[in-house]
Amino acid sequence: MGRRVVIGHRQRVAGARLPVAKGAVDQRCAPGRLVSREFIFLGGGSCSSWGADMDAHEDYVWPRATSELILLPVTGLECVGERLLAGEGPDVLVYTLDLGGHLRMMKRVQNLLGHYLIHGFRVRPEPNGNLDSEAMVAVFGSKGLRVVKISWGQGRFRELWRSGLWNMSDWIWDARWLEGNMALALGHNSVVLYDPVIGCLLQEVPCTDRCTLSSACLIGDTWKELTIVAGAVSNQLLVWYPATALIDSKPVAPDRRVSGHVGVIFSMSYLESKGLLATASEDRSVRIWKVGDLRVPGGRVQNIGHCFGHSSRVWQVKLLENYLISAGEDCVCLVWSHEGEILQAFRGHQGRGIRAIAAHERQAWVITGGDDSGIRLWHLVGRGYPGSGVSALCFKSRSRPGALKVVTLAGSWRVLAVTDTGALYLYDLEVKCWEQLLEDKRFQSYCLLEAAPGPEGFGLCAMANGEGRVKVVPINTPTAAVDLTLFRGKVHSVSWALRGYEELLLLVSGPGGVVACLEISAAPSGKAIFVKERCRYLLPPSKQRWHTCSAFLPPGDFLVCGDRRGSVLLFPSRPALLKDLGVGGKAGAGTGAPEAGSGSDGGENTIAEWGPVSTLPSLHGKQGVTSVTCHGGYVYTTGRDGAYYQLFVRCGQLQPVLRQKSCRGMNWVAGLRMVPDGNMVILGFHANEFVVWSPRSHEKLHIVNCGGGHRSWAFSDTEAAMAFAYLKDGDVMLYRALGGCTRPHVILRESLHGREITCVKRVGSIILGPEFEVPSFMQPDHLEPGSEGPNLIDIVITCSEDTTICVLALPTATGSARALTAVCNHISSVRAVAVWGTGTPGGPQDPRPGLTAHVVSAGGRAEMHCFSIMVTLDPSTPSRLACHVMHLSSHRLDEYWDRQRNRHRMVKVDPETRYMSLAVCELDQPGLGPLVAAACSDGAVRLFLLQDSGRRLQLLAETFHHKRCVLKVHSFIHEAPDQRRRLFLCSAATDGSLAFWDLTTVLDHGSTVLEPPADPGLPYRLGTPCLTLQAHSCGVNSLHTLPTHEGHLVASGSEDGSLHVFVLAVEVPELEEAVGGAELVPQLHVLEEYSVPCAHAAHVTGLHILSPSLMVSASIDQRLTFWRLGHGEPTFMNSTVYHVPDVADMDCWPVSPEFGHRCALGGQGLEVYNWYD
Repeated sequence: MGRRVVIGHRQRVAGARLPVAKGAVDQRCAPGRLVSREFIFLGGGSCSSWGADMDAHEDYVWPRATSELILLPVTGLECVGERLLAGEGPDVLVYTLDLGGHLRMMKRVQNLLGHYLIHGFRVRPEPNGNLDSEAMVAVFGSKGLRVVKISWGQGRFRELWRSGLWNMSDWIWDARWLEGNMALALGHNSVVLYDPVIGCLLQEVPCTDRCTLSSACLIGDTWKELTIVAGAVSNQLLVWYPATALIDSKPVAPDRRVSGHVGVIFSMSYLESKGLLATASEDRSVRIWKVGDLRVPGGRVQNIGHCFGHSSRVWQVKLLENYLISAGEDCVCLVWSHEGEILQAFRGHQGRGIRAIAAHERQAWVITGGDDSGIRLWHLVGRGYPGSGVSALCFKSRSRPGALKVVTLAGSWRVLAVTDTGALYLYDLEVKCWEQLLEDKRFQSYCLLEAAPGPEGFGLCAMANGEGRVKVVPINTPTAAVDLTLFRGKVHSVSWALRGYEELLLLVSGPGGVVACLEISAAPSGKAIFVKERCRYLLPPSKQRWHTCSAFLPPGDFLVCGDRRGSVLLFPSRPALLKDLGVGGKAGAGTGAPEAGSGSDGGENTIAEWGPVSTLPSLHGKQGVTSVTCHGGYVYTTGRDGAYYQLFVRCGQLQPVLRQKSCRGMNWVAGLRMVPDGNMVILGFHANEFVVWSPRSHEKLHIVNCGGGHRSWAFSDTEAAMAFAYLKDGDVMLYRALGGCTRPHVILRESLHGREITCVKRVGSIILGPEFEVPSFMQPDHLEPGSEGPNLIDIVITCSEDTTICVLALPTATGSARALTAVCNHISSVRAVAVWGTGTPGGPQDPRPGLTAHVVSAGGRAEMHCFSIMVTLDPSTPSRLACHVMHLSSHRLDEYWDRQRNRHRMVKVDPETRYMSLAVCELDQPGLGPLVAAACSDGAVRLFLLQDSGRRLQLLAETFHHKRCVLKVHSFIHEAPDQRRRLFLCSAATDGSLAFWDLTTVLDHGSTVLEPPADPGLPYRLGTPCLTLQAHSCGVNSLHTLPTHEGHLVASGSEDGSLHVFVLAVEVPELEEAVGGAELVPQLHVLEEYSVPCAHAAHVTGLHILSPSLMVSASIDQRLTFWRLGHGEPTFMNSTVYHVPDVADMDCWPVSPEFGHRCALGGQGLEVYNWYD
């Protein structure tokens, strides 16, 4: 059964009221609480009752969408015994908190609070205090309340009973159990006593000051002693007692008014044992009040602490016995003492703040939930593995003359330093004293010092001076040091390269770009070393011609080096390898060195100088390469350009894979380390601080205020400890942290995006076998119909305002999402993405599961990137998948303008131009890659040509036909019997007009449709469109087409909430109809045209035609609506309310006959729906 939409009128459901959407955040409520777009109903009523009426009328309307997955801001957290409850939208996530610190997700309870967002949990106290097996939990948020009894003993979650969803008349700020009933603090300063089992209001008491509240706190265990502390919009705290009302519903006057904050109070916490009250405010401060027992009227309130530490509004505060926890809009969670001193700062969440906090005092844990959908667990002071901080090693002494010149680390517990007298000193952290190893006056004016890599106790270091001399020193037996004179000039740099425990090389750069490669070996007794010059390398010409770092490329045939020019070079580790490979060659002849240990400056040998077999010139800019690391078949390089590259070697050639930026402000990336969990950490300098940064958790793990990287410094990381040494004020300063680079915190759930999702695009799907089963968070008796089918995983790409692109894995049967990788190449927001060339890693004949695709992304600053992704099986990861990304090409309009020769005669392209939408047009002409059409904010539709499998991205043509911001582009193919396959492009602008372009005619050789540019160097000009149509009165935010037997079904959605559907016919003239040599230009005309003016109550941002008879639309009014097509105007079928505010994009795709369709909605979060045809 369907419902017919009358043009110009919105048909109402019988017994229901028309909903009107309001803003995502109610300004009367605390901004610290994310408010879903609940519905205000004209004439009264509630959202839940309207939903019930809809269900009653539409139980038999098909299809019916059900929510499968939600990724929303985490708005509620509560520790219950050894469990953690997290509120995400209307869903509850249950985690088990094991004593060993291992946390795992136990269960997701879907749609517990209906259309409301969960803001808090209240657990009913048990007489015996045992909550390990069962608990009665009240869940509340917005105006909704529900009580559920759960059993979670023996590692299994079961829901024993749940009440109805009770709808209050006002916002619920706090709830408290009172002898089986619930006391609720409502939004306009009133308290109600409620029976949550039967849903009965027992008593309601308002306050005489009926102001709007921004927070509230209920204190007491009985109605008689119940106390409410209300945070009013007047920035005051109002303390009053509901039980003092002589007559039911008679207002009660406040007992005390407390002033102090200069902003709205968003949160408060009361510690009864110490009589303390903490408040968090819009004024970015946290205040601590001495209030005593608030259950006793007339007490004195004293402000004993005014804490400033947040840089933005403070959303949440929680008082513990020994600590105060606060979190705010700046994404920082601070741990304070009760005296107002900051003890710890937890940073890692992205986006617009931390919305919820919880604490487990016995385990000394703090759990935070953020706007980025992430949940993290942190260890309080005194637990985990704290570092020892910065300490001075007290080098200055009368017995140690001279000033320190350079310092390095041999492992994490031995420090080496050289003075201006040429003395080499050792400091052992276990002995805690300085020891002189040797003294050589030849190293007093200029000295380089590097310690060999290796495990703790592996003791070798190299010293070099300005006269071409190198000294290799065994730290344990310094008398066995070996001297060599390699050059007649200054040694610019030295570096070590270690291959397991089999081969150790020392590379020394001298004048003229010559690099000597020394092979180091030890005598069988271990008391002597042998140094032999293996070969010499020659660097490419540059002003500063020396190498900066080196590493073996597994299995050890090549050396990867970085130089001061910023280039990455590949050398053979043995000259004989060049003859085997047939690449490279002798670059010249140089002056050799005498045999090791001779100590003579005479005796010259002629040694070949070999050039690199592969070079990536100036990869890291002019500041140079700082480190080279080989791991997992890839080469990772860092530089002082603030970026790190992922490279790989194929057929003896270096090829860049991906460029990633470090954290904001870290322009000097000094190195990269792989940690035991398989992730990486980035080392670098942020202003005058040395920082260890985690790309996975977006967190600065360690911060050392060292003064900057231009002084002598060294870093070492082992499984036992991390160490950072530097020179300051004539002494050696050492920062040491036990446990290595990582910090003792647990990511319960990975964050998705820090800002709004702007685009969602499905790439393809992978079917896994039983051996790759993904853990499920849904019990077998709660599986949705069809989810018991094949282990199918959809790969989806999301783009965001936070400048990142995420590749997600969405299994059909687990109710979870896994982030496979993130791409951070864009410098501004990413607004659009398009996919082409989907296939399998081994080609069509390879049966192994996997997925490959090319992706084009675009957004702000007129920036576009093309990269390829390859998803393969990896049983070692939680998702059982691994994603490899390779960056192929990029394009920016202002860079294109800078390369023009006659740019003084042109008008520069606006650098603030934004790409609003992308469409890939795959051509059937041989030799031509796909076209990428871009809708631009400057009023242009631009066509880009992708060539060489995406490695060349060229601007081909543009048109300013719309003369205003173009919002959408969409391509479609017209195929007809005995006719040529034709490619069309549809564009839509802010004036509501649609334009159709025939791209096949445009690209034909000799076509006059593509007009030559007005000036040399400019792109071609796209001619007039084949058809223009005024579909809407304002901007078109969604557009989709579907071929039918009559032509093409075209649907569009507008900012005014309207839909426009029409059938487009394509007529191509026959060859004999073309006059002379005229081109065969197709004729487009509209056969049928229908409009639904009030299809939605807000912008229609998602639209998809599923079949000639079915269409689905999504809007900012949070409705997913199905429409019947093919019988005149579109007819309303049914609608589902989803929970993602401000939806910006939607993508739909068929999964299988058993599973039906899936739909992904992206906005301030991500939600996945499925339905069955």
